[in-house]
Amino acid sequence: MENFVNYSAFPAQLFDSLDQHDHGFSVVVARVSYDLDVENGKLTLSDDQGELVEQDEYYDEPGKSSVRLESDLAPYKPRLDVVINGTAWAPQDKAVRQFTVGVRIGDFTRLLNVYGPREWRKMVASWQLTEAKAIASLDLRYEYAQGGFYRSEEGEEFASAANHVGMGWLSSKAQKQLKLQRVPASQFELLPQPIKHIDDENLPAGFGFYGRGWKPRLNFAGTYDDAWKRHRHPFLPEDFRFDYWCGAHPWMQFPLPKPLSHVPVTLKNLISHQEKAGQEISFSVPVETLFAFITTQQGAGIAYDLQLDTLVIDLPSRKVQSSYRALFSEQLDAAKTE
Repeated sequence: MENFVNYSAFPAQLFDSLDQHDHGFSVVVARVSYDLDVENGKLTLSDDQGELVEQDEYYDEPGKSSVRLESDLAPYKPRLDVVINGTAWAPQDKAVRQFTVGVRIGDFTRLLNVYGPREWRKMVASWQLTEAKAIASLDLRYEYAQGGFYRSEEGEEFASAANHVGMGWLSSKAQKQLKLQRVPASQFELLPQPIKHIDDENLPAGFGFYGRGWKPRLNFAGTYDDAWKRHRHPFLPEDFRFDYWCGAHPWMQFPLPKPLSHVPVTLKNLISHQEKAGQEISFSVPVETLFAFITTQQGAGIAYDLQLDTLVIDLPSRKVQSSYRALFSEQLDAAKTE
């Protein structure tokens, strides 16, 4: 790999990758971190810019809990990922059975219904959903969204293809074998996609990083069958799509922002009334001018603008993290990247 020098104040890294046609390319990724003042919506560059996230970080046990931060080392993202870590708060922090939280990214609005604890109960011919209990807040985690994982006494496993760490889902086959009478129901729903049946496998509702092995994200990973083993292993299958590297919830992926622009963000009921009356946070994330300068083996110099493709809004830490990326072909024959 060619020499890499980072003259910026931000963590950055150069790495190599391959596409589904075995064409090699290099990637420069950098991350800019801001401190967020929730009262006035002001973003200030953080004194401590930290390090890139090099591997996925989970809330609890890896593989058995949802992802808090996904690795920055994605080769390419065709859309802007927007991820929000935090807590849903009822209006004025008063416990209610159901309330709504919302996000506006530019012209796009995304809403979640939030419920207190409730459950599915087995009746004679169907499952019925009980009335929710009142709550004042709930962490934004896929553990509370539609999904689930079960293991029978015989060791057979039943997992939701859309969210195996969730709750409230039970397939018809699992119903027959497990013979459960009560199942905790999901506490998040996407609007307008209400959960009507216990075996519904809708998109799990949330604003966090979406599991790499969950559908529909997994569909972009391509086909790993016997033909792939014989003819392609260990390279990517030919039907791999780079959409796979977009890690935000499918409803939280947006068109890539233009250079020298801003990404307006408004959050509703994602902060406690005690911290801010009205419980609305509005701010605008700048699209910074970051570029990589490449010197080739022949001595030519070429500049590449880095594209903003990931926004992580971490409300507990009051941080906004913007990840930028640029890629260039190995045929460029780079000697040095700055």
